[in-house]
Amino acid sequence: MNMSDKRDSKRIPFRVMLDYGPKDPPAHRSFATDLSDTGVCIKTNKVFKPGVELYMNIEIGEKTYPAYGVIMWAKVVPPRLVRVIKNGMGVRFTYMDPGLLEEYNKKKEGIA
Repeated sequence: MNMSDKRDSKRIPFRVMLDYGPKDPPAHRSFATDLSDTGVCIKTNKVFKPGVELYMNIEIGEKTYPAYGVIMWAKVVPPRLVRVIKNGMGVRFTYMDPGLLEEYNKKKEGIA
């Protein structure tokens, strides 16, 4: 079984800035590489352990959407390899702002 068989929803490339962290308001800044209606991948070397609840504020255009989730995987790589090896965290949403879900659906349908 490959990883795509485990996913219930379609991941789409979604490169947007976000603030994230285990406390609200989140203290760290990075960017998302992809998004689905169930989670997000954050590209960063400032990772937290799987199982930690993460608060996120995801910026799309002029709007910021709150989301919360649980870290499913986390990987740090040496700085010289960040362009070659996937690093960061995969987060499964426990809450996703309805506006963020709408943005995802528009992009998935090719509207945005």
